[in-house]
Amino acid sequence: MVNRKRNAPCTDKKRSIKLRKRRIRELAREAAARTLNGNGSSPNLPPLPKGNDEKGLGTLFSHPYGALPYGNIFMADSDQVRENGLGSMRCLNDEQLLSILQYLDAKTLSNAVVKSSRFLYVAGHHEELWRDLTLRKLGSKGFNFDASWKDTYIRAELESQRKVHLFRRHQPIPMKGIFSDILFRSWLCRSFELQDSWLSVNNVCVEDCETLTLERFLEYEEKNIPLIVRGATSSWPALKKWNEEYLAKETAGMTFRATSGVAPLPAQFTMDSYTNYCNSTTEEAPLYLFDRTFAQKCPQLVQDFEPSLKESCPYFDNDALHGHDLFALLGEYSRPDYRWIIIGPKRSGSNFHIDPNATHAWNAPIKGRKRWIFYPPGVNPPGVYPSPSGDDVIMPISLGEWFLTHWNDHVKQRSNPDKSKRPLECTVNPGDILFVPHGWWHCVLNLDDGMNIALTKNYVSSSNLSDVLRFFRTKPQQISGCRDRAEAIQPEEILDTFTSRLRSKRPDLLQEAKNRSEVGWQCAAWTDDVKKVMHNGKSKEKSIFSAIMSQAKAREEGEGAVNFRSADRFTFSFM
Repeated sequence: MVNRKRNAPCTDKKRSIKLRKRRIRELAREAAARTLNGNGSSPNLPPLPKGNDEKGLGTLFSHPYGALPYGNIFMADSDQVRENGLGSMRCLNDEQLLSILQYLDAKTLSNAVVKSSRFLYVAGHHEELWRDLTLRKLGSKGFNFDASWKDTYIRAELESQRKVHLFRRHQPIPMKGIFSDILFRSWLCRSFELQDSWLSVNNVCVEDCETLTLERFLEYEEKNIPLIVRGATSSWPALKKWNEEYLAKETAGMTFRATSGVAPLPAQFTMDSYTNYCNSTTEEAPLYLFDRTFAQKCPQLVQDFEPSLKESCPYFDNDALHGHDLFALLGEYSRPDYRWIIIGPKRSGSNFHIDPNATHAWNAPIKGRKRWIFYPPGVNPPGVYPSPSGDDVIMPISLGEWFLTHWNDHVKQRSNPDKSKRPLECTVNPGDILFVPHGWWHCVLNLDDGMNIALTKNYVSSSNLSDVLRFFRTKPQQISGCRDRAEAIQPEEILDTFTSRLRSKRPDLLQEAKNRSEVGWQCAAWTDDVKKVMHNGKSKEKSIFSAIMSQAKAREEGEGAVNFRSADRFTFSFM
């Protein structure tokens, strides 16, 4: 006969321990859920874009360490791999965990963390951790990329010790039971295949260079409308000469600066090493070579396109009577940055931005196609939230994040009842040149394998001169392209200096531009009507986060709920 009274205290104790463990797990989930990321979970993770492609969203390769979206946990028995693998750290969400791992050195990460548990093996091999370690150690010196950031770091370390013969490439081991939207999302944003539906719309105006007159082009400039000039660069020597071998030969011994919006530091590459990087990397936000000094480093590259530019595109000639490139009056080294060579691998590019200092631009692909998306002045792209003053903006950290998260919203915007608010899209091929009018939001995605090469130039002409003068007068904190160069005219002086040069060289353009500038902005991208709120008795501009949440509320009321999560990994971009 069982003595139930005698066994009751033991049963109660076991039940109490079981309840306490259950409560600890619940607290861990609740603590993580407060950041909207959960234990790798992101309950507000936006759905993948549907598009019109029958094959759906494809990826280039499976997750090398076996991570799966958090929703797969409901098909598994439990989240034991994470709970057992993190111990007391399981109350942290995955984003917090990765933030802590960022403080560790390579030796601790590779010899301690990744050997501790299956979950830490996957988290400790997160590609961004090894990218940051590599850039902090080698970014300013230059390096050769080797398949992955971990391999790059370890090979360089062994080379410095003259032990490179010991180098073996890391072979990832897929783990079962790893459920994390944070780890999976980062991989997805760097491995997705380009969808046909993303490239299907082409509604930017096109003109043939043979028939486009100066007067016709100036109409586009004055109306501030994007334009593709077909065949405008097909005769440029650069299109025939600029391959990997030629660029490596002409730039031998030179290094070029490459940056990423998510990398902690820029990197210095020779053209050879950057070619290798482009051919072997698959990253969410690749390092993008965006060099403003190429003309000084290698004048031959300028000769490969500038003389031909004046012949094929006379409207972009500095000596044109209509007043093209008026910043040239400031002097080559005193003016703001204006000309760049741009090189990047497939799926690299530029996040949404408005070009600096209210300038127009032209962009000419030399090798590889570029996909452009434009939003009209005053119309923010989905997922892009500028502050009321325009001083800064919050947006997803990568193009992949934007396409995966906001594509469906973008598709809806194509059918906006107000046609003036609809986006424009186009694919620009080598041989063509694109006019980018001032004040338009735009992003650019490189489409082809290997190195995608382009040239771009920002300029001021008679058509946007009034807005440039107003920009200099009312938004000095946003003036860019000169602050980090001692020889450049600084923001506090540039308006007076530019006005003085115009008065001396182009008084005919100055007076009309000043009159228009005094009336107001010609482009809706900017406004002087910034709402203020009182804070501790002082006037203070609305918080950018207030702007974000007010827009979110508007969307919630009008189009259904929208949530902001740190897994969206919004980033600040200073305009």
